[in-house]
Amino acid sequence: MNDWFDHAFRGLTVAVPKAEQLHLANVVHQCMEAKTRNYHTSFHVLGLCEDMQPIQVLAALFHDVVFYQVDGGFPACVSALLEQVTCHEPGLLRLREVVPEDQAMSLCLDIFGFHAGQRLSPRQGMNEFLSAVVAARLLHAHLSTLQLMAVVACIELTIPFRGPDAKGHTATQRLAQRVQAAHARWASAQRASDPTFVKTTVTQAVDLANRDVTGFIEASPQYCLVNSMLLVEESMMPRAAAGKKSLQAYRSALLGMDNFLSHLNPAWVGQSFDGYPPGHEVMQMQATAERNISFVRDYLAAVLNIVAIIEALTKCAGISFPMALALIGMNDTSAARLPAPPARSTVRAGVHQLLKNGLADPASPGLQALPLVACIYAFLGQAGSQRTLQQAAQMFGGNLTPQAFLQNLDRSMLSAIIHLAALMDEAHKEAFMALEHRLYAVHVTN
Repeated sequence: MNDWFDHAFRGLTVAVPKAEQLHLANVVHQCMEAKTRNYHTSFHVLGLCEDMQPIQVLAALFHDVVFYQVDGGFPACVSALLEQVTCHEPGLLRLREVVPEDQAMSLCLDIFGFHAGQRLSPRQGMNEFLSAVVAARLLHAHLSTLQLMAVVACIELTIPFRGPDAKGHTATQRLAQRVQAAHARWASAQRASDPTFVKTTVTQAVDLANRDVTGFIEASPQYCLVNSMLLVEESMMPRAAAGKKSLQAYRSALLGMDNFLSHLNPAWVGQSFDGYPPGHEVMQMQATAERNISFVRDYLAAVLNIVAIIEALTKCAGISFPMALALIGMNDTSAARLPAPPARSTVRAGVHQLLKNGLADPASPGLQALPLVACIYAFLGQAGSQRTLQQAAQMFGGNLTPQAFLQNLDRSMLSAIIHLAALMDEAHKEAFMALEHRLYAVHVTN
């Protein structure tokens, strides 16, 4: 981390004492290595710095230091920099008034287009804005106004997945307008200007923003899935830290990711500005994003189906199943107890392969093998998996009873799952067996 600060300052020909560089590196490291983080860590940040320009490096290092909803507040090492920025109201943060001499804060407001009194939302740049405030306050003594403006602009464009506004202006076009206005005010005050500043700054911001979402727009579906599952796990970290990790929490996190992806327009993932990147590259980014989103959603559907089955079983049996999450990751030997898939069953080969074997990657986090989920996915088939997920969503929403959901499943498959659950939890074996009898007794008489 310290080497990257030194690299950036040298590139900008800015003399910053080694002790100050170490302090900055320690601040970023402490924020990124919080126990609540699982994806937005130092590993993610340092991966963005490779082959980047000095301004981009500084922006990359700071762009995720605040992740309010995951960390459960401001990181302790930067709370003093932010305590006068927001006021806490029930369920939200709101921006305070800014004192005129607070130039770093004023610059962030200008570049982000925020204003005093504004309610902050995670989906609308809350974390990126607060991260930019930390960066501006820590760097303003070392950088020129233009350099600081460029760093903040690069952080602003890492707010992901924004579509055009009511006038059809993209996120990069809106940023360019704000950078232009801020630059004009600075040039007027300083009686100096840089005619290339806006385009250079926004282009650098585009590079960083696209690298930040490279898992969607450049990477393989498998890598995109790894990142997505890390985000799922990260969203569960606050509950896990409070001792509330459960099947329902896992289901909620998976559904949250699937719902988010279902509304994500592939055209909003990558950024472009004034012909950069070229049109054919923009089209390729969109096509890759569309493919990756579809792949991840198919994987999530397969996992959500087994989660729904286990949740319905425990509710119908009236028991707490402490090994519910362990059942999802059951080994090959136990998963082999399921009936063979019907001959007509067809699946997405890449999804089935990952479920069956996992993904080991010594250079980065991988994926755990889920043999039971793979067997159920193969049994249901691609189309059946989607139908089952639709029924699971009805159950989760209270529009379908757990019993009706179970009775709609293939009997041989469900019976095998019930017997596996009973095998894992001897204390509730009789309850599982009684449920199996009751499900099909009722089903037959009806």
